[in-house]
Amino acid sequence: MLNAMIVEDNAIYRYAIKTIIRWEDYGFQIVSEALNGVHALDILQHQHVDLIVTDISMPEMNGIDLIQQVKQKDESIKIVALSSFDDFRFVKEALKLGAEDYLLKHDLEPAALQQLLEQMSGKIMEDHKRRKQASIRDASFQEVRCLLGRKLLLGELKRAEDIEDQANAVHFPIHGGPTAVVVIDASFKVLADDSKEEQSAYTNMVIPISERRTAVITYFPQEKSEHKCMEETLRQASQLYTRMKKMGSVTVGISSIGYGLKDWAVLYKQAETALNQYVYEGTGQLYAYTSLQINDKVETLAGITIQPLVAAMKNGLFTAIETQTELLFQGLIQRKPPIAELRSLLSELMIQLKTLAIERNRSSDQFEHEHKQVSQTIEALQPLQQVKPLFLNLNKQIAGNKAEHTMMRKEIQGAIAYMEEHYAEDITVARLAEVLHLSANYLSNLFKSETGMRIVEYMNRCRIQKAKQLLQDPAWKVYEVAERTGFQETSYFCKVFKELEGKTVKEFRRNG
Repeated sequence: MLNAMIVEDNAIYRYAIKTIIRWEDYGFQIVSEALNGVHALDILQHQHVDLIVTDISMPEMNGIDLIQQVKQKDESIKIVALSSFDDFRFVKEALKLGAEDYLLKHDLEPAALQQLLEQMSGKIMEDHKRRKQASIRDASFQEVRCLLGRKLLLGELKRAEDIEDQANAVHFPIHGGPTAVVVIDASFKVLADDSKEEQSAYTNMVIPISERRTAVITYFPQEKSEHKCMEETLRQASQLYTRMKKMGSVTVGISSIGYGLKDWAVLYKQAETALNQYVYEGTGQLYAYTSLQINDKVETLAGITIQPLVAAMKNGLFTAIETQTELLFQGLIQRKPPIAELRSLLSELMIQLKTLAIERNRSSDQFEHEHKQVSQTIEALQPLQQVKPLFLNLNKQIAGNKAEHTMMRKEIQGAIAYMEEHYAEDITVARLAEVLHLSANYLSNLFKSETGMRIVEYMNRCRIQKAKQLLQDPAWKVYEVAERTGFQETSYFCKVFKELEGKTVKEFRRNG
């Protein structure tokens, strides 16, 4: 049923128009009545209508002004003018402004109104059909453009001729000017709405990549300065980030500036590389490719090895496992190796972990379930700070309690026990060897073999753990904490603390 409104200040005429025929028989229902143009516009703010039948002469706002304002806001509304002999001269103006037809009040007959409603119904339905077809056509074009954009970003189109032909075929909105790619890990629906502002200065195109990842293409057809394009891209990305983080965690990666559709794949890789820094530095931030210290030569894992950690895992001493895990993850966060190499390294650790679980007969259903979850976390590229506790928890299940470590030699257990008891003293390798009745060289080699770390490394780790407990109390001065935990020099204590904890003593006290 179509909605109709009658605008007439004369109550008798209003009643006559309503009752002269059954409007419902012609597909209309009268949903509102207005006394003048002002009243009608007020109703239209909250009531949709398909047809308006309006008088010409009315107080406050006449029919001519009403027609003009309605057509400016919604051209699809059909309007019929009611005219008497006195104002018939205005009918021509009403038709010029967009009225479909007119009725003479003195000649208002059922047949004339019936014929008019049939005509209006036909026109309205035809308009609906045209708009629906246009909407489908536009949606299809938009879908095809998005598919082409996705192919360009993922590097699925290589030849310049293919790119140009396909872009021309779908009237692709972006061509050869300065372009940047922003990859956002968040909700696509929010992005689609948020990226439509200020379109006169630049063009945005939103392309879904996966369930959570979306690419926003920023195109500057008129701008010549690459620096200004980059500044504007950063500004837009920052605005998007600020709006979207109110709805949840969102991480943004921004490329440099490129030129032409052929550069899209490179720009997307740059934005993705920037975005993936969250693995090392955490989610909920904005990362720009131009701010990264990226070498043209691919970084490798040279200098980072899992062997000390694997050795600690095999020996089964959880304290050593914890220490080596901390050292490995700190090294990864500092070096930031390529994601593919990071995945490979962590996957190798998970294989070692599962092998040990089988060898020690600890591969329970719970372990298998948690092992699978951690593997999926690694595959899904979760931040390393989230992976580390999950990995340690699995190790704890395999290692069990300290009393069960029959694989750990008694000499090493004795060395560890002595260091944990006498950490505040000036312990040297020579002194420790003397206590254990071993040669210093033999003890050093044996300790390294059993725990995967040097004696000094373990001693420093033990002392820093004790220091962290004291630092929780603001009454303790830093030099006092250093002395109480066996460090002769406060500066050396601060240096070791920063190396092992990844933050200064001051930062630790401030943030915990």
